[in-house]
Amino acid sequence: MKELLIRHADVIVPMNALKWASLRYVKRRFDFSGADEIIEFAERHGKAIHGHTLLWYGFNPKWLDRVRSERDLERFLNEHIETVMGRYAGRIASWDVVNEVVAHDPLNGGAWRRGVWYDVMGPRHVEVAFRAAALVDPSADLYINDYDLEDASPRTKARQDALLKIVRRLQDKNIPIHGVGLQAHLYAERKIGKDNLFIFIEQLKRLGLKVAVTELDVIDWKLPRDPQVRDRAVEATAREFLETLTASVTPSILTTWGLNDRYSWIRDTFKRNDRGRARPLPFDRDWNPKPFFDLIQQTTN
Repeated sequence: MKELLIRHADVIVPMNALKWASLRYVKRRFDFSGADEIIEFAERHGKAIHGHTLLWYGFNPKWLDRVRSERDLERFLNEHIETVMGRYAGRIASWDVVNEVVAHDPLNGGAWRRGVWYDVMGPRHVEVAFRAAALVDPSADLYINDYDLEDASPRTKARQDALLKIVRRLQDKNIPIHGVGLQAHLYAERKIGKDNLFIFIEQLKRLGLKVAVTELDVIDWKLPRDPQVRDRAVEATAREFLETLTASVTPSILTTWGLNDRYSWIRDTFKRNDRGRARPLPFDRDWNPKPFFDLIQQTTN
């Protein structure tokens, strides 16, 4: 894997090493060993680094999820951002400051993702995070990152609208935000909502924001078992998304959520009903490139 990263990657994203549970499993102690290893590897080989993530409702240590004082939680958040971003200031070029703060279905229960951050601090947790990040490293690009922003369903439109509202609120308060990350965990059985996605990207452009593709892969759980059929369908879905996106903008970042099918989260989260193995990424389990890899090469060159 290291050889492929050196040969093909321009940007490296630590998938879990910068999350709270990895860095701060114990309240009063930070453990940077895993993050340092990845970041030092990237720096040795001249790769940019995208930081993921400073605030998420998931992958938190148990002590954090038990905090119920707004004052304490805000203090922990500021302390965390100051310590983590401060350690890597000038070294990590961009950050997912907040991740998945929009509710899965804003049409059913409200626009905000429930979790310790929203339940204790309310909507202002996003403002606190972006303010702190901008103060610690003014040179870094700061992103809000979320999923399911690509199809034409009413739920997706509601998610887009909720995200736009958060961005505008930050801008109205002169809180720095530089871009929106589209996770792009695509579903092969869904059509890309070309018109809906194009309009959304144009709205982001008018707000002066960069657009990143941060976690691209294609969920193939409902496709036929035949690997070649699936590989063609995965490539076609990713192509439809990328062609729609690049008709409006050049992504500031384009990263897949892993390289090799063997280690994809999709394998366990979206289990197939047959014995077929998930094939969501550019390389198969034996590190053979697939049509998806060729598409990324075409898009980024």
